[in-house]
Amino acid sequence: MLEIKKTNTGAKPRARSRAPPRRGGGGRETRRGSRSQGRARRIAEQEEKELEKASRKPDKKANRVSIPVPKVTESELQRQREAEQAQILKRAEEAKRRQSRTQGEEEYEKIVLVANTNRDDSIIEARSVEDAIAQMAVADSLPVDRHPERRLKALFKAFEEAELPRLKEEKPGLTHTQYKDMIWKLWKKSPDNPLNQVAE
Repeated sequence: MLEIKKTNTGAKPRARSRAPPRRGGGGRETRRGSRSQGRARRIAEQEEKELEKASRKPDKKANRVSIPVPKVTESELQRQREAEQAQILKRAEEAKRRQSRTQGEEEYEKIVLVANTNRDDSIIEARSVEDAIAQMAVADSLPVDRHPERRLKALFKAFEEAELPRLKEEKPGLTHTQYKDMIWKLWKKSPDNPLNQVAE
């Protein structure tokens, strides 16, 4: 299609085509296109540079402030090597000792040189169980029983087992419940009852 453009000068009208602009032409549209392509290229180049920087290993020395490193003499290096060798030998000896299950001299002395308590005066000597119990004086060493009511059931059972045969001899022919009632009445008055001891 052709367009006719009017001008004020009165010259002949010029015909213009609407065809796409030629490549490399000097039109406005081609200039805009080359600008945007140039920007795109620059952005792409910047992104490539950033990717290269990210893929490279960071240079640790670039960010550090240079700190003067003290010089190490040959004798100091030799001392360090000797100390490392001594530690390695010590670890090897400890590993051997663990595997062979042997003890060092100090550890052996601690095990062997234990005081013999067989002749100790504080140990009780007795010929029978009764003598040993008498010498131990358990009642003196035990603390005062603050809650005897907790052991009430066991004490009653022991009392009942001791009294039942005696009552059966004294009063034969009673039923089992009658014996139990009599034992309960005796238990209430007995000095073995912890509730009576607490009341005292």
